[in-house]
Amino acid sequence: MKSAKKNNLSTVKVIILVVAVLIVLHFITGGKLLMPSNILNLLSSMTVPAIMAIGFAFVFGSNVTDLSPGSMVILAATVAGIAGEAGLPVPVMVILSILTGIVCGGLNFSIFRFAKIPPWIAGLGMTMVYEAIAGYYQSIRVSNGKSVVTLSGKYTALGSVPYIYVILAVVIAAAYIIYNHTTAGINLRAAGCNEQVAGVMGINVTKSLIVCGLIAGAFFGFAGCMKESYAQFTNPQTGLSSLSTTFQPLAAVLLGKALSKNINYMIAVPIGSFLIILIFNVLTLLGVPSGTFQEACLGLVVVLFGMLAQRGTKEVVK
Repeated sequence: MKSAKKNNLSTVKVIILVVAVLIVLHFITGGKLLMPSNILNLLSSMTVPAIMAIGFAFVFGSNVTDLSPGSMVILAATVAGIAGEAGLPVPVMVILSILTGIVCGGLNFSIFRFAKIPPWIAGLGMTMVYEAIAGYYQSIRVSNGKSVVTLSGKYTALGSVPYIYVILAVVIAAAYIIYNHTTAGINLRAAGCNEQVAGVMGINVTKSLIVCGLIAGAFFGFAGCMKESYAQFTNPQTGLSSLSTTFQPLAAVLLGKALSKNINYMIAVPIGSFLIILIFNVLTLLGVPSGTFQEACLGLVVVLFGMLAQRGTKEVVK
């Protein structure tokens, strides 16, 4: 009982602190930050990074470090573009994108598990593979005199208001239920915490981790579909450049990890995504040039939130 009261008190303190900081930033930005129109724009902008961050939360929850999701999202976005250009129904476009992510996630975790290669190394290798696939398709289009696959009309509805807000809420709710209230979620957390103990408890660790890859891949695939629908086109990236798309979600997960000491992890991660987007919005409102300066700030934010997330951890963190 005392522990629950202590956690509730800590949550209230966190909320009060966040609200206080937002009010201060609102006045610093000349009263622009908390305007309803700006908040709605932030919610739209955070959708894709938040869905990616949720996928990352499942990956890291299984104690795996994989930086290939950026390339998965780009590949899934390319598939969404192909489906839309072919005139397939919107639900089919969504399903194909999710399946793309599921295949990639399952393949990655199978390689991690059976090849015994450190996940961060294998993940970088798979990043180049997924980048190459999307890049090769784009090169074929260019050789045929076509440009990047672009969505229009009904295919952009998912990334437009008000549907994007509903989708974000549904995704967060689904992630919360899967992570906290399903056997798959409980098993992957147990396996990620301690494989030996999980095995003794009768959990099939290998199966649990591969299922984790499938679940995370589904979120990454859907993030790709949303990215294509929201931006209407996605440029292929090569040479590991897709890693840059993972930094905002990564920062959000690290902040979510720090906040999860007081708030449920799958609620903390979307909150972290919103706060990361808000930081960049504040920088823009203050006139800080986008590009190098804001990217430098993002790098510092990742390091800072990484320190907060691992506060109190004594052993080496993977």
